[in-house]
Amino acid sequence: MILKKSVYRTLKEKKFQYAGVAVLLLLAVMLYVSLSMAITTLESRNETFSEDYKQESFHFVAGGSFTDEQLSLWEDEYNVTLEKRKYADFEVDDSTLRVFTTTESVNIPYIAEGKAPTGDQQLAVSKVYAEKHQYQLGETITIGDGEFEITGFVYLPDYIYMIEQMTDLLADAEKFGIAVVSRTSFSGANGQTEILGWTGDGDVPNGFREAVSEETALLQFVHSDDNPRIGFVETEIEGAKGMTTTLPLFILALSIAMVLMLMKRRMEMQRKEIGTLMALGYRKKELVRHYLGYAWVIGLGGTVGGLTAGAGLSVPLSNLYANYFNLPALSMFDWDPFVIVIGFVLPLLLLILLTTFVISRTLRTEPLTLLRPKEVSSGKKSWLEKLPLLQKGGFIRRFRLRLLVRNKARSVYIFIGVMFSTVLLLFGLITFNSMDQLVETTYKEILKYDYAVHYQSLMTEETKDEQSPFTMNELGVVDQDVKITAYGMEKDNEFIQLSAEGESLESDISEGAIISAPLAAVLGIGEGDEINLENSLNSDTMQVEVAAVADLYIGNNLYLPREKLNDFLGFPDEAYTGTWQNKSPENSENVYMVEDKQKAIDSFESTTGATRASVAGMAVFAVLIGVIVLTLLTNLIVEENSPSISLFKVMGYHDKEVSKLVLSVYTPIVLIAYFVSIPLASLSLQQTMNTLVQETGFLMPTDVAWWMVVIGFIVIMLTYWLSLGLSKRKLKNVSLQEALKKQQD
Repeated sequence: MILKKSVYRTLKEKKFQYAGVAVLLLLAVMLYVSLSMAITTLESRNETFSEDYKQESFHFVAGGSFTDEQLSLWEDEYNVTLEKRKYADFEVDDSTLRVFTTTESVNIPYIAEGKAPTGDQQLAVSKVYAEKHQYQLGETITIGDGEFEITGFVYLPDYIYMIEQMTDLLADAEKFGIAVVSRTSFSGANGQTEILGWTGDGDVPNGFREAVSEETALLQFVHSDDNPRIGFVETEIEGAKGMTTTLPLFILALSIAMVLMLMKRRMEMQRKEIGTLMALGYRKKELVRHYLGYAWVIGLGGTVGGLTAGAGLSVPLSNLYANYFNLPALSMFDWDPFVIVIGFVLPLLLLILLTTFVISRTLRTEPLTLLRPKEVSSGKKSWLEKLPLLQKGGFIRRFRLRLLVRNKARSVYIFIGVMFSTVLLLFGLITFNSMDQLVETTYKEILKYDYAVHYQSLMTEETKDEQSPFTMNELGVVDQDVKITAYGMEKDNEFIQLSAEGESLESDISEGAIISAPLAAVLGIGEGDEINLENSLNSDTMQVEVAAVADLYIGNNLYLPREKLNDFLGFPDEAYTGTWQNKSPENSENVYMVEDKQKAIDSFESTTGATRASVAGMAVFAVLIGVIVLTLLTNLIVEENSPSISLFKVMGYHDKEVSKLVLSVYTPIVLIAYFVSIPLASLSLQQTMNTLVQETGFLMPTDVAWWMVVIGFIVIMLTYWLSLGLSKRKLKNVSLQEALKKQQD
């Protein structure tokens, strides 16, 4: 009982130190549990929605039409479920609403609220779109020439990531939404028909695509693995799974290292007490249990608090994910018991085992040795102190350098803590800048057109002066599971100004293929390398040399002269599948799809607020970690050097001078850690993007701008000065008698 009172008393006296470590542990467990539970819930919702509502295995759009009898023949021959679905785009409240006919076998709509549309003037609209536009059940929407009543809120399995075009990067429910109507009420001059396919194994049956292409030209054939509306959520889940362990483990390591430093300091300060207790007959096991009480309080407080906070945070985080990915809340709270076990047992087990090791090392010493004053260090200089540079200067400089080099472990800890905070902060700043740079470079400097018009069939008519024809087709890479969007363009094309680092690549297209940055990252190739292209329709191959890599950060794109691509595809030399132009195209039955560049730019700009909020959140988190780590360490420095601080005060040094001698000594470590972290943050983010580029189809530039360095430096130094300010209060409380007490000991 007496020993327990000692623990409580020490925790009360040193509440800031132990509470700070407990908060670090709490943050680590909270991040792991909240992210893991949120991702588990998201994954469960995605799998349930995909399986129960028959998410498509593929879909295609053909230049001609197919009868129901033809589809039935293919179903029997290839053991596949096929269903027609019509859709059309309508302008509603400065946004595009894509209206689909209801399906029964593939991509079955899920009605979350209300009921499915049955009448001619009824529709169900996606919930996130309705929330953005403040639509309620029972209201009417003007679509085309008719008024439609909203009967329900709908989710579609093939529009989980709700983007308008396959090439779009960001979803924006304010600009684009989906809706379903009954088959009898669908109308629209610009309507399209697509064929949805579902197979048990999710693969396209062998020979099926070739059989379809023999009947008519294929305008689009998309496997679910290549559909960003389906695959992006799976990519996000896989990427988030890595984050659920990396970041929390790093914070956990910081918290455990801090506990070990505190326990080592506690054992050194209580050498005589430990020796007295051992002399009185206390067993080593009893003393180990006593000192483990500190670790138990920190461990239980941090893990239990982290589990509670993490579980509570996972619910809104899951809903945020589901709302962003347009997933219905088929389950509210899915959790893996393994996550709870790992989040509770692993941190506590590591903390107890490592603390036991530190305590046991001290308890190996004999009681009489512990009762004697600790032997004064011989003062032997380390090899660092023998360096000529460290021998020069006055007493203050030499004292600060000695304090720095004789506490290598603490210097390393400060270095890692500052580096962690800096990398986290720069991650946010680089990401924020990359979004702007991606838009500026891709959409404004390279893609000069306003509209890309895609036709339902091959065109051979001569284009107008304000148009530039192009051929677009999907190609494969021999012996690699990579899909390439190949463009055949005019050499003197003014609508696509391919460039790299500001230099035009117009002349390079005559020497070979120009590829986008994501494609270069996916294939791991560069200028001068060769690509073996494969025509997916007839298995013909062609080898091309990479003439240059353009600063185009979206899409696995490859650009060739139009005549060369047409020759490979078997098209006439003058044929084209679309045109780039600056004027909005007139309504035409032959137009299959129109890409509006401004809508893509608007979707990026609409996410600026969310990006800024994320950057601010990462900055606050980085500052919080930095303040806790640096303040704990500087407090420990004051505590360890209290006799020297007291002696300096007796000698007449002011608090500012003492602070400069003792506390500010680690300023060079902070500066070195910050500048080392700058290239590390850029390389780490670049490596992360390279691992995700094949799934996402885009590659953000990771250049570090000068303003990022300035802002990061200001934030980190303010964090450091804040921690110094908090520790200076403790330094002022060191009494003049501390030196005498140490002398008596």
